[in-house]
Amino acid sequence: MELSAPPPGPDRAPPPGGRSRPVVVQHSAGRPGANGPLTAVQRVLASPLAERYEFVRMHQDAGNGGVDASLLREWVRLLRRTRPDLVHVRGLQNEGFHGVLAARLAGCPRILVTVHGTVRDLRHDGRSWRRRLLTHGAEPATLRMASHVATVCEYAAGRDFLRPYARKFVGVIPNGVPVPRDPTAARERMRAQLDLRPGDVAMIAVSRLTWDKGYGVLADALRRLPVGGARRVLLVAGDGPDRAGIAAALSGADGTEVRLLGNRLDVPDLLAAADVFVFPTLHENMSNALLEAMAHGLPVVASAVGGNLEVLRSGGGRLVPAGDPDALAAALAGLLDEPGERRHLGQLGHKVAGESYSLDVMLRALDGVYQRMLRR
Repeated sequence: MELSAPPPGPDRAPPPGGRSRPVVVQHSAGRPGANGPLTAVQRVLASPLAERYEFVRMHQDAGNGGVDASLLREWVRLLRRTRPDLVHVRGLQNEGFHGVLAARLAGCPRILVTVHGTVRDLRHDGRSWRRRLLTHGAEPATLRMASHVATVCEYAAGRDFLRPYARKFVGVIPNGVPVPRDPTAARERMRAQLDLRPGDVAMIAVSRLTWDKGYGVLADALRRLPVGGARRVLLVAGDGPDRAGIAAALSGADGTEVRLLGNRLDVPDLLAAADVFVFPTLHENMSNALLEAMAHGLPVVASAVGGNLEVLRSGGGRLVPAGDPDALAAALAGLLDEPGERRHLGQLGHKVAGESYSLDVMLRALDGVYQRMLRR
């Protein structure tokens, strides 16, 4: 992947304050392998954009349940010391609120918030008071305090709750993933490590283990699959608060061996070992896991929600109604026994990922937004 430099001229914003490069703070939260926004930050920091901008990290390992005064003080000191030209905050929930508030308190001139999701979509969060507090308090406050707003997909850009901030909108910055030239390079090695036999058909799901990702629907769908034929294995990469319940639900699927692998840093290798990617989520903006599966040539069966629709509109998989185990089972059954169809959809998905969701595409969009903000 190469990011070519634009020609010099008035289209390129000069670094503010006489600096050789603009200083851009990259905000993130979470642990490696556990969420998409952190993965995006890591990819940006390792990209050619690091030669154009002086990046500064502003990271926290875990979320917080209320206003964390010590974290705010730490971040305000960092921002006042570095005097960034732009602060890029990812997310609307509590972590994003702290990032934007710290930038405001430090007097930063440009604060970009990218919308990756919203707590208002959660269906299985038992703490309804927390969801209301974030929906009506922290999330609107985060958007109000931001000077600019972007989204990771067209679906999110059109949502009603963002309409009051339309004047701040600076565009869609799609998630981008590495697109290997040979998606099957690690296949045989990884299948051997996972004890998958040549005739086995391996499905894989990669996500945080919450009921909102549709694991209850998947468990019901697996019980509807016909018994017999090739041995079926479901690999589940990820962890989360509902792991125990999800493990119990999936264990009741006759004819499918289920393996919960926990958080993994070798997801690309796991994808190479699999045959079908299954993504029954009940709501979604833009999933890195979905894009990575397509980049690795996996046919996809996904629920027809949010950004999944725009990712798969050019092909690469099958969409099913969210929350419909019969439809999910029928779509899976149609692929598990058809290696030719799996190969066809996988090749098409690999092409879509390379053309529309590569790292190069993401970095160009991100650079364009940064330049527009710095010119203002």
